[in-house]
Amino acid sequence: MLGYGARDHASLAEILGERGLHDFTALSRFHGHGWGLAWYDGQHGSLEKAPRRAADEPAYRELTHRGLGQLGLVHLRRATPGLPVMAGNCHPFQLDGVMMAHNGAIHPQERLGELELPASVQRLEGTTDSERYFLHVMARLQANGGDMIAALDETIAHIDREFSVNSLNALVLTPDALYAVCWYHPERIPPGAVAQHGYHGPPERYFDLAYTETDRGVVVASTGWPQDGWAGLPNRHVLVIDAETQRTKVEPLTAAGSASALPHLAGAIVS
Repeated sequence: MLGYGARDHASLAEILGERGLHDFTALSRFHGHGWGLAWYDGQHGSLEKAPRRAADEPAYRELTHRGLGQLGLVHLRRATPGLPVMAGNCHPFQLDGVMMAHNGAIHPQERLGELELPASVQRLEGTTDSERYFLHVMARLQANGGDMIAALDETIAHIDREFSVNSLNALVLTPDALYAVCWYHPERIPPGAVAQHGYHGPPERYFDLAYTETDRGVVVASTGWPQDGWAGLPNRHVLVIDAETQRTKVEPLTAAGSASALPHLAGAIVS
């Protein structure tokens, strides 16, 4: 997954360069179960997604070469085993002007119904753990008067305490800011599984996030493609990109009381 802030409505291709965009899109060779792209242009948010491989999609290419707005995110999905490939399960998810994508897995799947949902939600769009994670964030956002950092902190604490997770990495997009969450358990990343995903670095670094700034914008993204010279986002922190100024700040996430007591499942590492 990748999030960005664009100066002067630069396209993602202009921010990354054609080579960089090609290298990121090439991840869809392994993450080929759908793609999604969301963006904000002022206060107007838009979202496009489909349950197909991004590299094969003319719409994906057109959008990544078009100046869309001041903030955006891209998600390339590799489905958690047992979760179907369908439009409703593609990231990002959206509600009340907030859009979110997640990279990781939450177990046990049969207990996901215990995650708190906003009263306004009558039914889920899909069947993923990621969508329930998002809706729990939205519930805590309302309870915290719109404070996104507090909502993320409380949600992560609850899920990490009550469930077995390998990663709660996420990108959250609002009209005012993009939030890149780095929260994962290095010891729960199985070497064999990440190798099957085309990742050949140290397994404990699979869920690392890194960011960089160019004259066209700011980018934060997950691993698996060249990121020479990028700064690492520390685990258990969130990077915030301001929509108006494109300035960044890194905030710690405390998630007090987290740490799942459940046994972790080593096989599924994405959603």
